[in-house]
Parts: sequence; structure tokens; C-alpha cells
Amino acid sequence: MQDKNDLARKIGSRVKNLRKAARLTQKRLAEATGLSSGLLSRIENGLTMPSIPTLQMIANALKADVGYFFREEKEKGYVVTKPGDRRIVVSRSGSRRKVAYELELLAEGMQNPFMEPAIVTHVGKETEVEPRIHDGQEFMYVLEGRIKLTLGSTELVLKKGNAVYWNGNLPHKGISVGPRPAKALHIHLIPGRWTGTFQYEDLPGRELEKRKTKGTKGRRQKALERR
Repeated sequence: MQDKNDLARKIGSRVKNLRKAARLTQKRLAEATGLSSGLLSRIENGLTMPSIPTLQMIANALKADVGYFFREEKEKGYVVTKPGDRRIVVSRSGSRRKVAYELELLAEGMQNPFMEPAIVTHVGKETEVEPRIHDGQEFMYVLEGRIKLTLGSTELVLKKGNAVYWNGNLPHKGISVGPRPAKALHIHLIPGRWTGTFQYEDLPGRELEKRKTKGTKGRRQKALERR
């Protein structure tokens, strides 16, 4: 049986894809359905499970069959993700449940995956991040900044371009070193098992909207600079 959160994300992704194919903004779709832009945004990002009447209004506006949002698709054998469309989640640590890592999921939607790749931003403070262990193995490649990686009793300070590969049963944690949070490509692998090992939750809706707005402004600025 499909997990409710997975179903909400699948429905949201299909709503977004249909809206973009129809060349409609969220505001225009909101006007056509009578729904608020905020609700549509939460639905598209998989943060809210819409009711059947709500989905019917969306389907009518997009000239689609409401069953399309639930229909199973044949497995393609691959998945393609693009910047700006990928889900950003957080992983918490410690007794106070502070955010230790922010993850941009690179291959969400792949059926029966054996590995789980993500771009991880190391945001937690030294005193707030606890070492963790998991099944399988993990690979890390530093993309930006410097990271102090603890592997058991060993501490390594890694810079851009450094890579490390370790067994997941070795207690480990990563902390940014420097004024800005560091980023790294992380890949979790559990041979012979269809599961991932990252423990995460969705980024709060308000923070997600802030990131999307920031990303849109950044892309506009780059476009202006290229002119």
C-alpha cells in the first residue's frame, strides 16, 4: 500500500506538471478553481493531501481526468530531476532536535532504488550534532566549503574536491568549518535492499517558500548578468 506522504507528493508533482504544460501560473490556476494560491503551492509541494472535490476542481481547470492523479505508471527504469524542482528536506539531531543537515534529494521517484543520493548542506553546530550509524555504506564528495568529518575516533578536515567512502556502522557526523555552511554530495548504499538510510522530514512550508523565492531571484539575477 502506498504511503500517504508518497501519494501526496505524487499528486502534487502531477498537478504541477499539468499546470506548467498548460502554461498557467499558480495564481491563474487559483483563479480558475477558486482555491487559494497558498493551498495550491502546498499541494504541488506534497505538503497537503487534497480532498477529492478539490482535485476535481483542479482536474476540470486543467482539462484532465481526476483519476490521472492516482494512476500507477509503468516503471521507466530511470528518473531525471532538475534544480528548482527537487525536494529539500531536513535531518534533525540531538535531544533538542535541531536541524543538523539540509538535503536536496537528487533521485526521488526512482522505483526500487538501491542507493540514495543527495546534496547535503551541513548546517548543525558542533554541540548539536550527534554521531549516527546506519546499514550499508556512505560516500561523500565535498562541493563547497570545508567539513570536519568524524569517523569513529578519527577526525578529518575535508575541503572542496575531497572524497570519503565509509561503512555505515562506523559512528559518523559532519560539521561545517568556516563562516558559511559547506555542501557535499552524499550517497547512501545498501546492497540488495530497496531502501534508503537518510532520516529526514519535509522542510517547513514557510521556509520552503522562502527558498523558492530566493532561488527565483537568483536565477533572474544570473539571467540579467548574462545580457
